[in-house]
Amino acid sequence: MPEKLHICVDSNEASSRRDILNYLRLSGVNVDIQKLTVCDYVVSDRVGVERKDVGDFLGSIMDGRLFSQAKAMSEAYERPVIILEGAISRALKRSAMKPASIYGALASIALDYGISVLPTEDPDSTAVLLQRLAYREQTKDNRTIQLRAVDRSLPLNKQQLFLLSGFPQIGTASAEALLESFDTPLRVIEELAEAEIKVSASGKTKKLTGPLSEVGGIGPTIVEYAQTLLKSSYRVACLENSD
Repeated sequence: MPEKLHICVDSNEASSRRDILNYLRLSGVNVDIQKLTVCDYVVSDRVGVERKDVGDFLGSIMDGRLFSQAKAMSEAYERPVIILEGAISRALKRSAMKPASIYGALASIALDYGISVLPTEDPDSTAVLLQRLAYREQTKDNRTIQLRAVDRSLPLNKQQLFLLSGFPQIGTASAEALLESFDTPLRVIEELAEAEIKVSASGKTKKLTGPLSEVGGIGPTIVEYAQTLLKSSYRVACLENSD
């Protein structure tokens, strides 16, 4: 369990929203400011957060930025979040956009990209929400911040953790547990690739068998995701993605 919460903040966001940073620091959060290529805030290895006030949100729909950002977020983070700051109803009165277009965009980023949209009233509320997201991830679920851009000056063991935590639904804690059990990333990947999953007669229950079943936090769903990643054809995936 971390002694202190950490949140990484994009340098541009930090310059424009000092009120949010001040709240986070006063509440005891360790704020790390750096240039982020995806999202405005990172609160754990799986949660990246984009903050949009309603005006920027409407503008990003009109110029198409919203969906390119949503795609990048969904590719970089397992549980991406958009904080929608302000009242949509008031913004609509000043906009020529139809409500159906706005709510259609919200439906798309939720259903097509798997992004959670969390509303807040103002920057103060946003700061509180960010602090609670970090608390939930880092204290309740014992996750750490990990940006998906490896520093090759890191010690070898940290690079090994980085490698394995890139698998779907495998965070730093699970990667560490896997390495403690199997020692090398190669052995971990071999176990993930060859693991067997038994399905009950009803088809409703799945059970992981073999050595992986002894590793805490690793279950059938994680193994299925890993096997799909490891065994699917890259060429076929490229063709499907180009449609």
